[in-house]
Amino acid sequence: MEQRPAVPTYVLRGHDAPIHALHYFCRNAYLASGDSQGWLVIWSLATKRPMAVWKGHEGAVMAIRHWTNDRLVSHGRDHKLCVWQVRSQDIAVLDTKLPGDGAHPDQAQPWLLHSMPVNALNFCAFSMCDETPQEHSDAEAAPQLIASPNGLDSGGIDMFQLPSKRRVSQIPSDKISPTGMVMAVFLFHDPSSRLLLVSGYEDGQVIVHSQQEETNAKSKWKKLMSSKPHSQPILSLDVSPSRGHFITSGADATIAKFALHLTDVPDETRLEKAVNTKHAGQQSLSIRSDGKIFATAGWDGLVRVYSVKTMKELAVLQWHKQGCYATDFAAIEPDNGDVHAGTVTESEPDISGSQSAEVVPRPTALELIKRQREEKALRTHWLAAGGKDGKISLWDIY
Repeated sequence: MEQRPAVPTYVLRGHDAPIHALHYFCRNAYLASGDSQGWLVIWSLATKRPMAVWKGHEGAVMAIRHWTNDRLVSHGRDHKLCVWQVRSQDIAVLDTKLPGDGAHPDQAQPWLLHSMPVNALNFCAFSMCDETPQEHSDAEAAPQLIASPNGLDSGGIDMFQLPSKRRVSQIPSDKISPTGMVMAVFLFHDPSSRLLLVSGYEDGQVIVHSQQEETNAKSKWKKLMSSKPHSQPILSLDVSPSRGHFITSGADATIAKFALHLTDVPDETRLEKAVNTKHAGQQSLSIRSDGKIFATAGWDGLVRVYSVKTMKELAVLQWHKQGCYATDFAAIEPDNGDVHAGTVTESEPDISGSQSAEVVPRPTALELIKRQREEKALRTHWLAAGGKDGKISLWDIY
């Protein structure tokens, strides 16, 4: 029997412009989306309805990331990086009228904690990571490092620190071997606690830099490797959760995988595999948190899912009629029995050993249904895709 094509489990409608940014946060309880007109929406994964809608930027939203469960960071084409406070009590009082339903630009915004100028001329979104590699809780606002293109040197990269908003270092462009504009960056600590930056460029080249600590000078960066797997500009890249490799996609039909077991030998190429997919224009490459699969958004409107290990195409998700620009995976949480790990609920009283404790009423049928819906949303292997049509498709995959 012929297998029917896959269809999205849900479709989120309400944006009135192309979707350029998607990001799951609060342990998959919420999905944040941003469009080309600067609108930001926080969606509940339990109800599939908007929780907060506001005009965050005067230009397209290029990327959204979370800084703790209570803070979102957005990067816009208006050359602004904004940090929004999105605690449950804050977003509960915000408007939920969507752009497609006549939302007004003056709708109330979440509290803007920080705003800093960053370059957005390169179409290159920012990257961020903890300033120190130690583990932090979801509620702890650890200082962050931000990587974004330099405003004057199109091939250079600036490093900023939050919350101070000061520039702490810079990687200048290579004047001897010009690469063109920076198109994608990823900043992270490797398992040995080194701070690394992977960057992709307009000429199809990818470079890995390592921060070198010096006693009597500012931190400098050393090139560890460079390679040119693409014949056209790199559109996106992502580093695996294990930090063992990274994958790139470009305006050409190539996807390439690189090892990150690097030595301090400059210009040493570590290309593991490059695949000609025969499908040009794949962007917003995202690797799932378990490191098994990755997805790309295609200019042809198709979302493609690949195996990280073999780089083979596993699925082609066809629903959007126009080009796709954004993808993101919900994190695959470890099955530790804590089904409420990502929900925002009031804590239940501990009645064990307390003689004067009040009897806790049994939940109603409606409350049980709501809880089951929240638990299902948290455990579903969601893949979100956003396109030129302003719609977000949610796929339950693998």
